[in-house]
Amino acid sequence: MPLFKKSRFTVEIPVENKGEGLVALYQTMTRAFILIPEKSWSYILSDPIAPADPATIDMLCEQGFLVKDGVDETTLFENWKQQYVHDFSTLKSKVLVTRKCNNRCRYCILDPEPKEMSPETARAMDRFYIETIEEKNPQEVEDDYLGGEPLLNPGIILDSTARRFYYCLGRGIEYGFVITTNGTLIKPSMISDMKEVGLTGIRVSMAGPAHIHDHLRPSKNNGKTYDLIMENLQAISGLIPISIECQYDSGALDFLSIPEMLDDIGERNIAVENIAFTPILPRRGENPYDSGMGDPRIFLYLMEEARKRGFPQESEAPSNACMADFRSRFVFDADGSIIPCPSLQGGEMAYGHVTTGVDFVSEAQLLKRTLPDRCLNECSLLPICMGGCRMQALVHQKDFNGIDCHYETHRFFLEDYIREKALAVSL
Repeated sequence: MPLFKKSRFTVEIPVENKGEGLVALYQTMTRAFILIPEKSWSYILSDPIAPADPATIDMLCEQGFLVKDGVDETTLFENWKQQYVHDFSTLKSKVLVTRKCNNRCRYCILDPEPKEMSPETARAMDRFYIETIEEKNPQEVEDDYLGGEPLLNPGIILDSTARRFYYCLGRGIEYGFVITTNGTLIKPSMISDMKEVGLTGIRVSMAGPAHIHDHLRPSKNNGKTYDLIMENLQAISGLIPISIECQYDSGALDFLSIPEMLDDIGERNIAVENIAFTPILPRRGENPYDSGMGDPRIFLYLMEEARKRGFPQESEAPSNACMADFRSRFVFDADGSIIPCPSLQGGEMAYGHVTTGVDFVSEAQLLKRTLPDRCLNECSLLPICMGGCRMQALVHQKDFNGIDCHYETHRFFLEDYIREKALAVSL
């Protein structure tokens, strides 16, 4: 019988259920989860050549918790990664229809630019994208229109999505798009028109109740924006799914006031499908908001406060994989450049253009990240991180191919996720 060992990508957390000692196993590459008696798991690991239940061993091997002795898991990861980043079953894009913005958020990672996508550029972009859809034949296409403030250029959004929607409809491909907006320009008529060509939701950026939001996210004339956004959301409530991304400064105590915003949403009877919480991340240049991810317990506190008020919070395993690594994801800039990240300035690090396609030499040189030995050969969280956010590596190390490591934070979130999942399974 072959020898087995625990995969380095298996994370184990001891749990207890009705007095029975169990181990919750999570495989960070296959994303498999299982609860197993602690005695059985200890026996398998301590004496892998002794007779054991073949069905149990086969199951643990199939899901990746165990590997045969001598398996090179670094090579295994590299093979898995290539399949993962080249999976075209879902094709995604982010479209910066403008780099203009009517707000001047104090922590924005982008500087506003007087650039706007023209109808000619949008048509060229959609020709390129539709050709890609035809070549890759995905099962679904998911797009995100953003900026700047995308609703400063709504005609381009409507024309572009119509072209994509009707093409996918003719091919039997599921199509949908969202708009990421600051919420100040939303109009019901605009939403109704866009629903006809695939709009599935609106994602609105917020920063807390009025006294916090208006300070962090003022208009370009330093005007208040909170009440206007809330009135706009009331006007479209029930017309389209609304998601809110609430950004907080992990270096301040402002997050303690965020439940006031949650209460206000409820009192205004705004139907919000999802509220996500994200820490304000550092930006290049002058940056008074440099605390980054901060204490992960802040995030858990905000999730719990949202749950108390009836806003569902999906418990998911953490992920810090960078979208720039995925070949099935495109970022189209306002001038038609194809760039690796929507948080870059106009045309920055472009590796192609919608009129000429991808420059594969430039793309290969741009995305040549080399992981250090501790990541590639030792880290159990490598499939979760894969080197992390390239933009944050650029901010901190001035290297887009650098490493953005948050091991302790991701380990904290993963263990919390595993415990919640174990509790749900054992109930």
